[in-house]
Parts: sequence; structure tokens; C-alpha cells
Amino acid sequence: MHGLTGGSAFRHGVASGDPTSRRVVIWTRVSGASGTTPVPVRWRILEDPSGRPAGNGQSLARPETDWTVSVDIGGLRADTRYSYDFEVAGEKSDQGQTRTLPDEAISVRFGQVSCAKYNAGHFNAYARLAQRHDLQFILHLGDWIYEASQTPPASQTASPDIGRPFEPAHECRTLDDYRLRYAQYRRDPDVQAISAAHPIIATVDDHEFADGAWRDGATEHRPDRDGPWQARRAAAFRAREEWLPIRRPDPSNPERVFRSVRIGSLAELFLIDTRTRRDEPLPPPEIYRQDRSALGPEQKAWLQAALAGSTARWRLIGNPSVMSRTWNDALPESVRRALVKVKLIDTDGTGPDHDQWDGYPAERRELLGWIGDLPLANTVVLSGDVDVGMAAELAEDPGMPPVAVEFVNSSLTAQNLDDKLGWTPRTESLAIEAALLAGMPHLRYVDLDSHGYSIVDLDQDRLRFEWWTVEALDRRVPGQVLAASMAVRHGEPRLVEDGVPAAAIPAAVPTA
Repeated sequence: MHGLTGGSAFRHGVASGDPTSRRVVIWTRVSGASGTTPVPVRWRILEDPSGRPAGNGQSLARPETDWTVSVDIGGLRADTRYSYDFEVAGEKSDQGQTRTLPDEAISVRFGQVSCAKYNAGHFNAYARLAQRHDLQFILHLGDWIYEASQTPPASQTASPDIGRPFEPAHECRTLDDYRLRYAQYRRDPDVQAISAAHPIIATVDDHEFADGAWRDGATEHRPDRDGPWQARRAAAFRAREEWLPIRRPDPSNPERVFRSVRIGSLAELFLIDTRTRRDEPLPPPEIYRQDRSALGPEQKAWLQAALAGSTARWRLIGNPSVMSRTWNDALPESVRRALVKVKLIDTDGTGPDHDQWDGYPAERRELLGWIGDLPLANTVVLSGDVDVGMAAELAEDPGMPPVAVEFVNSSLTAQNLDDKLGWTPRTESLAIEAALLAGMPHLRYVDLDSHGYSIVDLDQDRLRFEWWTVEALDRRVPGQVLAASMAVRHGEPRLVEDGVPAAAIPAAVPTA
């Protein structure tokens, strides 16, 4: 076909996302397209397992969207599995699988991930998730890409040489840079596997833009070198919309991420953006100003009203940055040095990390106050970003009864404590974890070393959270382990040990 070079037209795979009970977005890219003439792309979607046609049509891959195609398909059945594929010039793509959300549900199970640093390791956790058949969707809490340079500045962690250098090698700053980085990720076999296996529901973290991103800048952004921040931010948002299967919450605003997703009457998931609308992260004493916001005024007003107006049995907050307190001035020096390495406290080890919710304590207290005023204790915060596994009880102030709980997944590949210090995994970090748990009683679980994914298993009465870990990142390997699980009961915002044995995990889930 005119405008296509040799090789497969679908070298970047297929994907689906933003499911509702009646709609889903499907995605692909016409690889090798060039010129200015749009390329016709046929698509179809079939109901599984019957193969009954559920829709078909034609879209155009255009150069102005980097030859990507997103189709928002409506008229689907609730809680139903579908297969879909694309066709260009007689060549068919691989077949993807997706699933709509239920109108009503007594239970739901989904994956939770964040922090996919390409040059830090292979995406073995994605591969294991792709093999699971018991999941409704994947909740991605951000850092779908990393914008970083292959030779980063001192404020960032360099990655090991495992034969996975970034493309481009320099830090992403322009639209072409971000597009090239997304294209590299999309060629990865494990990214393609999970994208073809499950729909994704995603928010953003800083690395979709730049390290330490905030409303008007970022930690390493230099306008004299990198150009205007607003242009860079717009380019990053545009590339994200081109390369992910997403639906704008507000059709007129390409930079709005925050929204809610209903899972019948069982749960409502509130996706928030704690990066692109926030005030600049500042060290003490500025962090204690009452007017500082991680949410920004529009999102803050929306979240307060949405939480108060929800009638779901469970309220789930998809939160890119850790909400729990991770600073205590009584922590031993050895613990502080370790927490600096994983950015859970400030870089000088003498105060809270101002890049997380610890840097916006007045607004966090306000948010927890809203949650505490709800008629039912049914709020769970699901968090990512910090590359370590955690579970915590959330209270407005230390010593007060908790109003919610927080579960934090470990990173997919981004470096954590043992990686940064060169320790053997699950050895020297154990003493640090024990001291941290002893010094901060609201923390109930900490794993500073592992990589993998998490599972949220929710029914009417309890939410169970599982931490699954992979055995290595420097090569593609099949192993995984259910490392830990904890639960919270509806109406009781306290974490409880969960003794469900691995044998009770659905048989469709591989355990080795």
C-alpha cells in the first residue's frame, strides 16, 4: 500500500482501555507508514467465546497522530469478554482480548501496577499479568514510560547495562522524543502481551512528563535548555493520548486526567492526578503553608463532591503519589539513610519528602477529613510511584483513629533499595524494614526490595490486596511468588492479616 514500508504493519501491537459497562477503546498503530496520506485501517470486535460480531468499521491512521488509531466502541454488553483485531492492506494484526465492566457486581478482581522503567529491567511482571485469566482490568498508576536520559543527572538513578538502552538516548523534551520513547515501549514483547490481554485504566505520574513534574515545571527542566514547560507538557500529553487507549474525561481538555469509573454499585474508582496540577514541591517550612495543593482547585473541588456523592459500597482512590506519612524525626540514622535512597524522606535526611503527599500536609489533612465525614468507612487508597510495597492506616494526625487504609504496589522495574545500594535482595533491607515498622506504627507492611505487581480482590465485605513478586529483571524469566497479602473489612478502616493460602488462588493463575 502507498505510504507503507516493508515489514509488519502492526509492529507495535494492539491494546484496549478505559472500559465502561457499554464501551471500550481499542488501539493500534500502522508501523512503517510515511508521507501525508492517511492509511485506512479496518477494525472489528467479536463477543467471546461465541465469536458473534459486535461491531466493525474503518478508521484512518494519520501522520498528525503518529499513525496511531484509537476507536471508542459503544453498544457493547456489560461484563462481557471480547476479541478484536485490525487490518491494513490485507494484513491482520494479532488478536487482542478486552472486557467491559459490569452493570452490577458482587466481586471484582484487577491488577495494579506502576513505574515501568524500560532500561532498568525486563517487564516480567507484565508477562505474568498477561497470563492471568481472572482479571477485569489493569489499574496503571503512572510512569507508563520514563522520560529519562540513558545517562541521567545526579538527581536520578542510573540503570544497569542490561542491553535495554533508552530510545532516544537523551531525555525526552519534544513531541518527537516522547513519541519515540512510547514506540520503544510498544515494541517490547511483554508490553504487547499485557496490552493484548487486558484493558487498562490509567492515571499519570511524573515520568510521563519529567521527573518531579508540577504545574509550571519539573525538577530537571531548564527553560533555557528545554524550552517552555507548557509546550513540553502539552507534547507529553499529546504523545500519551496517541499511544495509549484512553478516552478524554473532558473532550475539550486534552490535559485532564482525573475522573471516576463505576464498577456497578460495588465500587467507584476515583483516578486523580497529583503531578500536573499541583503547586511546586518545596522543602520545609514552605510545605506547611495552608494554601498549598497537590490537586489544584478544579480537581480538588471535583474530588470532594465526587466522594461525597458516591453511592458505591466501596470508594477507591487511584493515587499516583504515596499518601501515608513516611517521615518520623525519631527514626534511626541508618533507616533515614535508606529512606533517602528510595525518596521516602527529603534528600538531606532531615525532614519529609516534599514530592509526595508529605509535601502537602494541610491538603492531606483536609482530604482525610472529607473521608472521615463520609457516612461509611469504605475508602481505600491505591497508590504507586515510590517503587516499594507498603500498607498503611491513614489518619488525619498521628495517634488518631484511621479513616481509611492505603495499599502501595512495588515497582515493575524502577530501582528500589537493594538495587540502589547493591545489596542481595531480601537480606540487609530486612533490618531497615523492621525498624521502619517499629518507628511508624501506622505502617503495617513494607517491602523495600521487590519488583512485581499487585492484585486487588474486592467483594461486598472485604478488599484483599496481594503483592506478587518476580525473581529477576536482568532477563526474561517465568517465575513469580505471592509474597504477601493484607485485607480491610467494609466499615472497619483497619488493616488485617489475610491468611488465604496460595492454593485458594484461582487455578487459572500460574504460580511458577
